[in-house]
Amino acid sequence: MSGLVVRGLRRRFGGVAAVDGVDLDVPAGAVTALIGPNGAGKTTLFHCVTGLDAADAGTVTLAGRALTGPPHARARAGLAWTFQRIELFTGLTVAENAQVGAENRRGSRSWAKLVGLPGPWRVEGRAVDSVLERLGLAALADVPAGTLPTGTMRLVELARALAAEPVALLLDEPASGLDDHQIERLARVLRELAVGGLAILLVEHDMRFVRGVADFAHLMIAGRVEAAGRPDEVLAAPLAQEIYVGEV
Repeated sequence: MSGLVVRGLRRRFGGVAAVDGVDLDVPAGAVTALIGPNGAGKTTLFHCVTGLDAADAGTVTLAGRALTGPPHARARAGLAWTFQRIELFTGLTVAENAQVGAENRRGSRSWAKLVGLPGPWRVEGRAVDSVLERLGLAALADVPAGTLPTGTMRLVELARALAAEPVALLLDEPASGLDDHQIERLARVLRELAVGGLAILLVEHDMRFVRGVADFAHLMIAGRVEAAGRPDEVLAAPLAQEIYVGEV
């Protein structure tokens, strides 16, 4: 089954091509990593896919359907995401933040039923409880989100995204600020989500995490994807060796 497909995406800022004709495939049932140096255009591409920024050219499709319009329309179509800079309702509890995602679900049927996918992780019924338990946040359900450490807040943001029962999930530096235990849990959850049929794209600088969780990787430099394939193959490329010296 197709997942998220980007073709010919372009975004310019004045004379600078931040995203320069990018093609990107994020298949359902797999974790795809988008890597590259700061300023490569990864976050701009992320924003164009989610509708947070308007692309100058190109197309984005999700499960075979054109993905257009503002962010809320794309969310209803089955796209969910978390931010590099954490965006939570800090005055709400952990459970209430997740409930925001559950309330934004696409219609009355879960995405899993809609596209006919199995998957033991899928959210049905007690959506918030299920997601919080999966992410190790159940004991913090009634704690105000704004009082939590940065790493835990990232997991709360992920809980909110998953409670929306997405078809595709975009994560911008999800491992940033997490301790080793949280990173291990995150990796395990992402693998389970992928097995359940979710299409996952993560923008990440932690190459150890990428090696451990990603099925595919795309190396982006100066607005273009310069290498794509299995993580070990991409990280072995000379361009990647220059960028991630001592890390790969």
